[in-house]
Order: sequence, then C-alpha cells, then structure tokens
Amino acid sequence: MNSATAFNFVPFDNRQVDTHGNAKQLVDLWNSINEQSIDKHDPYTIETWENLLWNEYQKAVKNKDSNWIFKLSIPLSFTYHSETKFAKGLPILQYLYHHKKILSPIQYKGVLIKLEEEYRATNNIEQAIIIRKERIQNNFINNYWEIYTDCGLYEAAKKELFQFVAIPPLYTTARLNYYFKVGELYVDMNVIDSAKKIYTKALAECIETIEVNKVSHQLDNANLAYWKTSFMGHIIKCNIKKGHYTNAISTLLNDIQNSYANSDNMADKMIALSQCYLYYKQPFKAKLYLDSANHILTEKVCKPLKLAYLLACSNYYTSINKNDSSLIYYKRYNTYRDELNQNIQRNQSILLLGQLELSNRRKELLESKQSLLDSIKKNDSQKTVLLILIFSLVLSIMLGIFLYLNSLAKSRSKNKIELQNKMINEHAQKIEAQFNHNETLLKELHHRVKNNLQVMYSLLNLQKRRNEDFDTIETLSSIQNRIQTMALVHQNLYTSGNFELVEIASYIKTLAHHLETIYKVDKQKIEVHFKIDESLQLPIEMVVATGLIVNEAVSNSFKYAFKNKRTGQIFIGLLKNENEIEIIIQDNGEGMQHLPNKENSLGMKLIDLMCKQLKATHNIELNNGVTHHIKFNLT
Repeated sequence: MNSATAFNFVPFDNRQVDTHGNAKQLVDLWNSINEQSIDKHDPYTIETWENLLWNEYQKAVKNKDSNWIFKLSIPLSFTYHSETKFAKGLPILQYLYHHKKILSPIQYKGVLIKLEEEYRATNNIEQAIIIRKERIQNNFINNYWEIYTDCGLYEAAKKELFQFVAIPPLYTTARLNYYFKVGELYVDMNVIDSAKKIYTKALAECIETIEVNKVSHQLDNANLAYWKTSFMGHIIKCNIKKGHYTNAISTLLNDIQNSYANSDNMADKMIALSQCYLYYKQPFKAKLYLDSANHILTEKVCKPLKLAYLLACSNYYTSINKNDSSLIYYKRYNTYRDELNQNIQRNQSILLLGQLELSNRRKELLESKQSLLDSIKKNDSQKTVLLILIFSLVLSIMLGIFLYLNSLAKSRSKNKIELQNKMINEHAQKIEAQFNHNETLLKELHHRVKNNLQVMYSLLNLQKRRNEDFDTIETLSSIQNRIQTMALVHQNLYTSGNFELVEIASYIKTLAHHLETIYKVDKQKIEVHFKIDESLQLPIEMVVATGLIVNEAVSNSFKYAFKNKRTGQIFIGLLKNENEIEIIIQDNGEGMQHLPNKENSLGMKLIDLMCKQLKATHNIELNNGVTHHIKFNLT
C-alpha cells in the first residue's frame, strides 16, 4: 500500500458483498493487491475491507483457530492503521510483533513500520525509539528524522531527512509520497512558502507521471488522480494560511471527491473548506463540513486534525455569535494544544536524555576507528610478510639464475621467474589497494568527526533558542565556539588530504574570522592582523590545543577589550624559530587591572590546561591592553 493513500481503491460499485466469505480467499485477495510491484485496482472500499476482515477474524477467535488468527491479523491491523484507528490496530500489531519470528521478511518490515507509527501517534516515544533501532539494525531504514519531528526538533529532522533519505525515482508514487512528507515537515516548521514550493513541484511531477503512465500503464490512474488533487489542495491550504482564498472552494471540493481512499486527507480538506465558507460568510455550509470531518475523525488518532477541528469549531461559533460555545471549543483547543506541547517536551527530554543520535554516531565512529586501526595493523603485518616474501623471492631468483647457468633447463627456470614476478606484482597491487582503502577510511573518520561536532553545535543552537537566560546563552555560545574550533581541524584534514599535519596559517585565520562574525558589533571597527608563517604545519594534537588557546584569548578580546571603544586592533602571531613555536595574541583594548582568577574563569583555565598539554610557558602582560605570550617546543 502507498503510505499516503493506504490502499489503492476505486469507488465501491455496490455489488453484493458476501460477509461470510472464505477467509483464505479474502486473505489471498488482500495479498494480491498489496504485495504487487505496481498499483492494482481494489474492488472494495476500506470500510468494506474492515468489515470483511473483522467478521472472519471473529470467527477464527471464536473457533480458537490460531492459524487463521495469525493470517488475518496482518490485513486487519494494516487496515486499522490505514484508517488511523490505532486503539483497535495496536493490540493486533503487538501480537504480530510478539510472533515476529514466523513473519516473512516483507511482513516483518511492514509490522515494524506500522507499530512504530502507532507508538509515535500515541506518544509512546520510548517504544517508538526501540522499534526504530530494530528497523535500523535490520537495514530497513538509516535515519531518525520522523522521531525528531515528533519531538519538535524540526531543523534536526530536516537535516536528517535531506542527508539520509534518497529521493525515489521519477514517475513513481513513492516519489510523490516523498514530496508529501517534505511539504508536511515544512508545514510543521511553519515555513509555508517552502511548503508551497514543494507541493507545486510535486504537482508538476505528478502531472508528468500521469502522462507517462498513459503509455506505461504501471500505476493506478485513480491513485494518481488522488495525488494530483491532493497536492492542489495542499497548495490551497498554504494560500489560506497567507489569507488568499481564490479558487479555494472548488479546488478543495475536488480534492475531497478524490479522497475516498484516504479519509484523513478528506477530513483535513473538509476543515479547510469550512474555513473558506466562514470567510465567505456561509456558516451553514461550514457547519456541514465540520460535522462530516468530526464523523470521519471518530475513533481515529490524528492529533493535528483534531487540533485544527477544535479551532475551526471555535471560529464557527464566533461567526454565528454563540460566544459561549466558541469559548468552550477554544478552551478545548488550548487544553489539547498544551497537552501536545507537553508531550513534545517530554519526547524531547527522552530523546536528548538518551542521546539517541549522538550515541549512534559515536558508536559508528568508534567502529570505523577500530576498523581503521585493525586495517593498519593488518597492513603492517602484510608489509612484513611482503618483505620476507620479496627477500625469499630474490633468493629464489638468484637460485634460479644459478641453476639456469648450470643446467640446460632454461625454459623451466624462465617460467619459474615469470611466475615469481607475477606473485610479486599481485601482492604489490593488494598492498596498494589496502593503502588506498586505509586512506579512504581515515578521510571518512575525520569527515564523521567533523559532522558529529556540527550535530552537537546544532543541538546547542536549538537549546540556545529555547533559553532566555543571558548567562546560559553566553555559556552555550562559548561551548559552540570550542566545538567549532575542533571541527575546523578535522575539516582541514579531510579537505587537504594530509592526515598528519595541518596548515596552521589558514586554520587560525579561518578561526579568527569565525569569532569576528560572532562577536563583532556593527558600530565597532575592530581590525584583526596576522603574522603567521604560511609554510608552518603542526600535528593534529598541537593544532587542537593551539586552536583552543586562540579561541579563548581572541573571544575574550572581542567580548571585553572594546566595550567602551568603537575602534581597536587584535594581533595574532605564530612564528617558528628552529624547534620552538611562539604564539602572541594581543589587543589594544581597555586592559585589566589584575590577572583573572583561573578558578573563576573557564576560559583562562582552559588556556592553562592547553598550555600544560603543550608543555608551554604562558605569560600575560596588561600594559595598553592584554598580551598573551606562549612558547613551546615541537618535540
């Protein structure tokens, strides 16, 4: 089944339905429709499927026939899921999960998908995370973007979606469903213009797919017609949010007419249609569609639709001057919205407390690192073996030459030498291939470290946005700068291709410009000057320590040295004298009356720790600003 339309139905043709039909025929028909590689017509509506399957399921339960209870559980639970009747479907899915060992791979995959979605819909995020991990372990999926969405971490969800979810091929319903998900995410983020662009692009591709399908006949025309009117309806909803109602009623009515296989979409567009009728001062028609939407949503678990329905009811009663009823629905709306927000906050706490994504990424990093170390050890061992082999082969060649000179077996000796040369070439090629593989792994390692640091940076950024305490925000910004300092090192390594040494000049300049963009005030004119040996390269350990020192010192200069000055200069020098490195960081700001207490200043304490790591001397001068002198040896 398509995830958006659930089943590929055509309208029910009023034929006589045998509600006491054979269970085997019913299950076989359901399988033939839903396990095809192409869309296929279905003779029943989703309500008819529910009734047929439920009747046969009750018979199996009554007869205690465990075989048919199991066989009917798949189509029945999937049907309930398509209708978002999770209260009925979840127990059956849990039963199937308990018996997952006897499920086929396709059935097992489908049960995990439906079970996770129902756990998420019922705010059981802990169980949803467990199922998502199981899906990842079985290579059914490779991301957590929907989990992030349920936790209200929309930026993280967007990044995860675009980074890990591949766009399906052209002219497939899977591609249309992908666009639907992206548009839905933008709506959740309240980025309506971006959502409209996605829906517009999806509509254009849907029209192209319809034309292609006229020749290929690979897809169900009714299903494609649904997608077309659905995307048109979503575009209209974006327009309504912007206060534009042109062609809204006719488009939404067309969408509703084609949504017979997707009751959620039908209810969604009915609520939007009621809003249009209220805008055009036709409350009677608005009430008709609100009542229809309410009928559809009965027994369903669809949180956004319920929220939209409550607000629409409040607006309806306001329009007919029944303020008491309007207030009742508005209070229900606020109560339900607060409940959803509390669930989102709870889900965020669960997700962040478990460090879900970070833990997985760290695990991958450690596994990659261990794999790299194992490869290096294996490579070293192979080098030793190769040297021994080469030495042995050289002796063999010499022996062969000796035998050749002392015997008449010229052809045999020649063939032996050629064979030995071939073995040497094969081993040399294997060593070269292993070396290239190790280089790729090392590059990937630095790339992943940099990406993980960026994830941490983004998570802190989310936390900053949710915090109004200035000191906390400043502390988080300082932590972000330190993370960015380390991330720049790994970015330099995997982009340069040199995995041992970092060009310190470009690294320090990039770091300083980054700090300047963060701390520099618009009205201030603060110039940063550099005197750095352009050819100087340092090992990664020294670069990280040096970068953190520069980060803390330059950050302090930007934050405190020019509070009451509009102009100023910061000087950063890094020079090599034989085997000694000298770092000078100087500003001409207001200076300090006395040296800061390292115990009370995290920045100074961090500089002191990095100097100890480098075995460096650190002197501070307070004349005409602040000057840091740091010296250390390369060995």
